[in-house]
Amino acid sequence: MDTADLVGTYTYRSFLDLPQPVNDFNQLRFAQLELRLSVEPGGAIGGALVFSDEPGAFLAMDITGQATNGSLVRFTLTGKGQPDTTISDFHYEYNGIILPHWPTGVNQRQALAGTVLRAANHGSGPSLAPAGQTASFLAVKRGG
Repeated sequence: MDTADLVGTYTYRSFLDLPQPVNDFNQLRFAQLELRLSVEPGGAIGGALVFSDEPGAFLAMDITGQATNGSLVRFTLTGKGQPDTTISDFHYEYNGIILPHWPTGVNQRQALAGTVLRAANHGSGPSLAPAGQTASFLAVKRGG
C-alpha cells in the first residue's frame, strides 16, 4: 500500500464505543459526514471533513495530517472548524489505517478505520461537547 491510496472522497461514519448491544443502531451514531483527502509526496495530508456543502452554507473542518507507508498505511489527522463558522471551535484528532484488501473479495471498497478524539470543548451551556470524548470511525471510499 502507498500513502497516495488515501486520496479521494469518503463517506465517513463514527460510532460511540458502547460495549453493550443496542436495539437501534442509531444509538451508536456519533457522526456521518463527507471526508475529502489529498496527499502530497512525502505523506502530508490535506482536506476537509464536510458537514454541509449546500450552496451558501458550506460547513467543514479543515483536515491536516501525515501518512506513512508500510504493510499498512497509517495516518494521523487533525480537524479544525473553519474560522467564522458555527463550528470554528471544533478540534478533533484522528488516528487510523487503510484496511487491508481481500485478494478474493467481491465488490470490496477501500475503507479507512481508526479512532477519533474530541481534543477541545466546543459549544457552551447545555450544548457543551466536552473534550476527551472518543469514538471509532470507518470511512468508505466513493467512486470507482
